[in-house]
Amino acid sequence: MRRILLCLVALAATGCPRQVGSDDAGAGPVDAGPSDFDGGDYDPVAGNGYDGPLIFDDARVARIDGTLLRAGSSPCREPVLGRVYRISDGDTVQFTAADGSLDARVRMIGVDTPEIAHMGMPADCYGAEATTFTEQLLDRTVWLTFDATCYDSFDRLLAYVHIGSGAGDLWERQLLRRGFARVLTVGANRQFRGQFEEDESTAMSEDAGLWGACF
Repeated sequence: MRRILLCLVALAATGCPRQVGSDDAGAGPVDAGPSDFDGGDYDPVAGNGYDGPLIFDDARVARIDGTLLRAGSSPCREPVLGRVYRISDGDTVQFTAADGSLDARVRMIGVDTPEIAHMGMPADCYGAEATTFTEQLLDRTVWLTFDATCYDSFDRLLAYVHIGSGAGDLWERQLLRRGFARVLTVGANRQFRGQFEEDESTAMSEDAGLWGACF
């Protein structure tokens, strides 16, 4: 009853918050935690910014309702909560589900980071930097959401990686806006292609990351 009364008071002033669909690139808060802001530093609507240090909070991520996070309009499977326990490079990680139902090599949807040195081949420009950036996910709790196709030809699980519920908490967007990746659209997994292309264009215009260092 108290929550209803508070909502009615808020409605009179600004309107009660709505929950948004998973295909809304500007989705609002879906954090089910006890507070809207963590210590005044984290806004669950905006999420992390695209410069400066990132804010991680495993407990906050675990409280999120994964079904409300951004995903493809017809995802190939339900969202999965778990932990990243190995980093292969800037766009590929090893993930284990919190409930033990999944252990998979995950390739992030919609982005392509420069290659690191492997199989006798030298690293691409900015490959090491992109990998170092994604190493921030190591031992972190994340949500995976999905698009139309779940696996690529290398049997890697294709997923969107979330470190929160805000617009800036989709890891693919962090990679693109900071200049660690380029857009790569494969097959039917294209729900956020338009948003990703905007992020890439912004990074290019600012000479961010690889755009300033490699071109």
